Amino acid sequence: LIIAEKPSVAEDVARVLGANEKNPSYWHGGGTFVAWAIGHLLELQSPEEYDDKYRRWSLEHLPIIPEEFVSKPKSQATRKKQLKAITNILKKEGIDEIINVCDAAREGELIFWEIIKHTGTDIDCTRMWLQSMTAGAIKKAFDERRPAAEYSGLRDAAVARAEADWLIGMSGSRAITIRLPNER
Repeated sequence: LIIAEKPSVAEDVARVLGANEKNPSYWHGGGTFVAWAIGHLLELQSPEEYDDKYRRWSLEHLPIIPEEFVSKPKSQATRKKQLKAITNILKKEGIDEIINVCDAAREGELIFWEIIKHTGTDIDCTRMWLQSMTAGAIKKAFDERRPAAEYSGLRDAAVARAEADWLIGMSGSRAITIRLPNER
């Protein structure tokens, strides 16, 4: 299974690798599935999903720091459908490798690893590092794919950034919203 970040990238990769059968959520052919993520398919839970006490915005509950961050599928139907399609492909017999072809940057790593973590799969993961969408570049990236573990620093940086954004955003926006009306 190859997971791209965008449908257009998945289509280009599928064409080059011979996965010519189009389905609503993926391409298939020659023993290869090529699916896409439509950007982030998952998001971090909201504060009240961690603890009901956060439904009431109060300075006494700040800062909000979950013991462990938990992701959930995004609410849009198209994203839920795409996540379910990827999960179903992973359940098929014979899937022995998952290839990350999401954008070659921190956010692409995060999009891919959110899916992997959510599905709970232990299938080996590799990385195709695409910097051009020519047929030659796609074939070369496929032939030279590397173990995903080699990109763990990029993944960890993406996760740290996402969690830091959540911590600051959730606690900061609540603190400002609570305090501003009282400062006038």
